Amino acid sequence: MKLYELASDYRELMDKLETGELPEELLADTLEGIRGALEEKADGIACMLKALEADAAALRAEEDNLSERRRSKERTYDRLKAYLSDMLLHAGVTKVETPRSLIRFRRSEAVEIDHEADFIRWAEENHDDFLNYKEPSINKTAVKKALLAGEEIAGARLEARQNLQVR
Repeated sequence: MKLYELASDYRELMDKLETGELPEELLADTLEGIRGALEEKADGIACMLKALEADAAALRAEEDNLSERRRSKERTYDRLKAYLSDMLLHAGVTKVETPRSLIRFRRSEAVEIDHEADFIRWAEENHDDFLNYKEPSINKTAVKKALLAGEEIAGARLEARQNLQVR
């Protein structure tokens, strides 16, 4: 029998017991049997939850290790590329061609801002389209704190929830 079927049968029998539709003696053994099966299924699912949680933690740890290794490789790449560029420019060489690689410089243009704070003030007054703005987001921690302090906030309410814990 599936867990949802057991839960439904158990609830139905409990309701009949409370309303007195069926005598207590008749239901006691049935309820005990269903509860035992329900607990066994719940325990099986709880064990699966623990295993999934452990797997997720192991994967998260591996992600962190891989991420650090990637960042290390990227730093080494950037350092070596800058070194190669500096040495070639210092030597006056703008192109190197070998059977395995082609190295050359390409012209590009980039905007450099000397004093960002000064530039932002100027742009706010003169050229607002030079600036990017982030969209606002709700600070739910601050809203919860205000609601707990008794403040009434339109469109916000505290909602009680039941959170399952498996240990």
